[in-house]
Amino acid sequence: MAARVWLPSVWNEKKGTDEMTDKNMLLRPVWEGGQVFRETFAMVGDGEPCSAPFLLEPEKVIVIESYDKSCTFDLGKDCYVEDGRLVLTQDSRMPHTGWNSFYYDSFEEAKEGQKSNAMDLDFGPVATTDGKFLNLNAIGNPEMITRWQAAVTYETREKWTGYRPVSRIARLPRLYGKWKRKEKVRIVLYGDSISCGCDCSGLYGLEPKQPQWSELLMESLQDFYGVPIEFINTSVGGVDTEWAIENAWERAASYQPDLVLLGFGMNDRCVGEEYRKKTKRLMERIREKAPETEFVLIATSLPNPLSETEPHYFCAHQHEYAGSLRLLCGQGVVLADVQGVQREVMKRKRYIDLTGNLLNHPNDYLARIQAQVLDTVLKP
Repeated sequence: MAARVWLPSVWNEKKGTDEMTDKNMLLRPVWEGGQVFRETFAMVGDGEPCSAPFLLEPEKVIVIESYDKSCTFDLGKDCYVEDGRLVLTQDSRMPHTGWNSFYYDSFEEAKEGQKSNAMDLDFGPVATTDGKFLNLNAIGNPEMITRWQAAVTYETREKWTGYRPVSRIARLPRLYGKWKRKEKVRIVLYGDSISCGCDCSGLYGLEPKQPQWSELLMESLQDFYGVPIEFINTSVGGVDTEWAIENAWERAASYQPDLVLLGFGMNDRCVGEEYRKKTKRLMERIREKAPETEFVLIATSLPNPLSETEPHYFCAHQHEYAGSLRLLCGQGVVLADVQGVQREVMKRKRYIDLTGNLLNHPNDYLARIQAQVLDTVLKP
């Protein structure tokens, strides 16, 4: 795969004022509070009125948009805020639907529905823990989910009280030293479909065309350090850490990177201790050919909790991986705990508010959170 070199001020040269404002807000951490940018709300419900939860108590709503930015909606006319929720009015223009758009009642119905999937899936139907079956037609087609998600920008006075990522750049002395000396660095992203950019709207050419989380991250780091980054993404969808070990020389070590971002785990589903051992083997494999490489271990975002069912167990032990990976950290190896932030978010918001495929991919909002976590870890 060819390297991608990010040049300083590319966004400044090509983007207008509104998009520059978006750029500045996209990587503003959700845990900072203040102004919350385009938080997503799935307007789904079978009862009246339809509503969705805020992450933080809103003080002032700035703008309510459709996910694709094609429409704006009016507070009071289309919706109102009540008890920490965005609630639709009876005559709301905001797109909304029932839960039967996403969950089938029977195996037979799910099997028949899966025939219309544009992708030839090698699994399914997928049962849920509450006795229904996932509609898998959003896989490769995130609009099936995001068309029902509103994006709200608002101000809050509520303080985030949960887990907060912190800088770990001092524990990556070789990389940090090169940045401080204004030397060009080479970064490899090696992971699964989430690292490929699924389900960021920009990957599919869909509005609002938010860049992949890795692109947001690289541009932010390059702007901050003022040094070109040679960025190489060798990620492959649907793979696990065993596959990563087998292909480590070709897809990571051969580039002699200064830093490797390891983004596996969603497809492993093994217990945390086993995942830690596999990740240790993966790093050792890379360092056989690239001994000076440093690592960021990404604790994967979490799948739909309703998918913890046989025979697939798409939701299994992923929630254990942050704790397991933390045991591997030290000089030259740091953790980016994406799932730690997602767990805090899901204390109030639902998985349907955060996903692009209903199963295991983030939407633009959760993908931004992933970029925010890594951006925090990799800056002083």
